[in-house]
This record gives sequence, structure tokens and C-alpha cells, in this order.
Amino acid sequence: MKKNRLQLWMIGCAVLLLSSCLDGSDNIDEDALSNCQIISFSLKNDSLPELSTLKFTIDQVNGRIFNKDSMPYGTIIDRKVVCTIGYDMGLSPSAVEVYQAATEDSTYWNGTDSLDFSNFVRFRVYSYNGKFYKTYIAKVNIHQQQPDSMTWTLHSEQLAGKNIREQKVFASGDSYWMFTGNTAGYELHTSRKTDVKSWQVTALNGLSNKELLLSQMTKYAGTFYVPATDGSLYYSLDGILWDVQADAPNIKALPGILEAGTQTGRPSVLTAVIREGDAWLFARMDENRQWETGTAVPEAFPVAGFGNVSYELMYYPHLTIVAGKDRNGRLSNVSWDTMDGLTWVRLTNEKQSFYEEREGVMLTQYDNKLFLIGGISASNRALKDIYRSEDKGITWLLADTLIVLPEGYRARGYASVLVDEEQFLLLFGGKEGNGATMLEELWRGRINRLGFEE
Repeated sequence: MKKNRLQLWMIGCAVLLLSSCLDGSDNIDEDALSNCQIISFSLKNDSLPELSTLKFTIDQVNGRIFNKDSMPYGTIIDRKVVCTIGYDMGLSPSAVEVYQAATEDSTYWNGTDSLDFSNFVRFRVYSYNGKFYKTYIAKVNIHQQQPDSMTWTLHSEQLAGKNIREQKVFASGDSYWMFTGNTAGYELHTSRKTDVKSWQVTALNGLSNKELLLSQMTKYAGTFYVPATDGSLYYSLDGILWDVQADAPNIKALPGILEAGTQTGRPSVLTAVIREGDAWLFARMDENRQWETGTAVPEAFPVAGFGNVSYELMYYPHLTIVAGKDRNGRLSNVSWDTMDGLTWVRLTNEKQSFYEEREGVMLTQYDNKLFLIGGISASNRALKDIYRSEDKGITWLLADTLIVLPEGYRARGYASVLVDEEQFLLLFGGKEGNGATMLEELWRGRINRLGFEE
């Protein structure tokens, strides 16, 4: 400390002497004499060449110097590095005081000595005339998480209540809408996204004594639709008051929505599997509730327990469904796709089997891939594996050790899956086997790099 005080006294004397010498000079602008801003910043160490490629942002308002693009996870800066600084107005400062947090050392810096950036470094830059100073905190950002790893948390253990047999969750504005069914009937549970432990419950009207395929409930053109096991199609404008659509065909399944094409001008449709006598047919309904019938449904096409996802590829909308149970009760591990709702093609090669046959899978588009999660096997065994497809369901690969569900997550099927605005994957409820009640859990997971600030 005595050495630092002596240095400060000597620099102060030099600054006063310099100021007195400049008082009578008109050759140097006063703004330049008072300026103490850093305008460029770089680091270098031959043992860590990545340092020299970093681009540093200088926040003049808050006095922060940092690299927006963090260095890779696991990077260790265990050696002192060369720091090069450029100053505004072309004049070097009268003094630069440096505090290195790693060593808790404060000293006056000559501009060439190496510095320890294993923690933050504080620079106090004194103007040329010694009358002003500006403080900066410089830090090298390093990713603190493995970017490609997925982190999961049990976000809530209080959802719709006990003894729920079925559910389907939708995101609506700042709320979640959870439709539930049990022996007592059907209800709507609503919660704010910021408080998933508080749910408002409303009984549904118009569905008494009806057995619905609740997992196939769909919201299309501002209206909710859900098929019943007797072939009826029910609709609701508000999710509470329900009525049967009188002119609908005999509905056996609702595979999902085929969105409108942004470039093709093709309108959106609600796809369906219908039955006319002994014939099973593909069909679609437009926004005016007009129906059109398509080709025959293959016997192996799933009509229950499938996962579905809509997306656009090369300006054309697609609807893909995966796994599920066909009309004879056989489980599937096949992907199907449609571009018009009237004809479907099998994507999976008949000679290939990428995963075990299952129903109740959770399927979504995430990280520019299709994610297939869990389900229930033919032996009524719940699963917790994750498969990913980079070719929209043609082939599937079991996720590696970085993308796995945590040990505390109980295997399940028939959970509702959503992706929120912050790129979190949300799994609502689910059950550990056919005949079981829904779990009171909301799990939230995200691939770490999808949450990194740009």
C-alpha cells in the first residue's frame, strides 16, 4: 500500500506539472485534455489463441467492457494476458489505475504489463489533464453451461387436481388453458403463465354423458374442436359452451391442422379421418366448415395416441403424425405426412424400425428438429426416451447423453407438450400407463445454448 500511495503522489505531481505547462497553450483542445474514454480493447495470449479473436463491446454509459459471444464452455484463463487499449481523442491518459479481482491487487498500470483476466479487471482511466476519470469493468465471458446439454426442472407439482384421466393444454395469450376429463365430467382449468400453481376451474357445458377423445382436441380458426367416441364432432367458440356440429361426417380421428401456405396461397384446413359405411376415408374441413373427402385410409394409419406437428417446408405446409394406435388396436412406430389433408404418405421405410412401437407420444418441433418424447409401449410400460429427427420424421436417432430427461422425471405418455417464447420445452401432466390418472407435474427443459444472450 505504501508503494501505491507513493506512485499516486508522484503521478499527481506529474499531472499538476503537466497541467501548468499546458495552461498557456492553445494547441490542444480542452475536450481532448479532459477525455478519458476507452474506444478499443483487445486481449492476447499465445497459449490461448482464441482470445485474440474476441470482439469486445464497450458500454460507455455503464462502464462495461465484455465479449457478447462467450468463449466455449470449459475455457480456463489461467495465465496473464496482454491487454491493448485505445483511447479517445488521440491522447494517452495521465494514469490508469487497475484492480485485478483475481488477485485483489490494485496498482497503476503502464499499459504493457500482463493482467489476470480469470476474474474481472477494473480500469480507472484519468484524463490527460488529471481533472477527470472514468471507470470500466472488463470481463471475459465464458459459457457456464454445456451449450448442447438440456437442463430440466420440475416447474410445478400443482396442476389440475387429482383423478384426472385425460387432458389437453393450449397456450392462449398470457395464459394456459388445460382441458381435463374424469368420471365427473369435463372442466377447463386456466392459469397465468407466470403462476402455474394457481388455476381457475370452470365446468364445460354441452358435454354431459359424452366420451371425448380429449387428446385430439384442436383449436382451428378461433374455434375449439374435439371428436367423441360415437363419431360426433363438438365445437366451442369460448372453450366453455359446447355444441355438436350437425353437418359433420362420422369422425374417427382429428390428426391436426394443416396451416395456410405463406407463399402458395393455399388456405388452412382441419384434417380428419372419417367413416362412411365400411369405408375409412381421409377428409378435411375449411374455415367455413365445408367438408371434402379424400383417399382411403390405410389400415395401419393411426387414429389414436399419435403425436402431431405442423410446419412449413419450402413454402409448403406439412402436417406430420408419429406413432399411435391404428383402428385395429395395433401400436405403431411410423411417421405419416400430408400436404393437403386428403392424401397421406408413409415416411418411414417399412424395413426400418427406429424406436419401439408406442402410443401417447409427445411430439413437437424444437431446435429446428422434430422431438419425440416418451409414450406407452404395447406392454403398458411408460417410456422416457427422446428421439430426434432432422429430416421431418423420415429417420430418427436416440438423443445422446446431453439431451435426456432427468433421473427424477417419471416415464409417461399422453402429456401435453408446448414450446414457450423463451424456448423452454413444457411437458404438462402425462400418465404412467393406460388406466392411470394424470400426474400433477409440469416439467420445463431447455437446450442451454437456446437461452444464451446474443
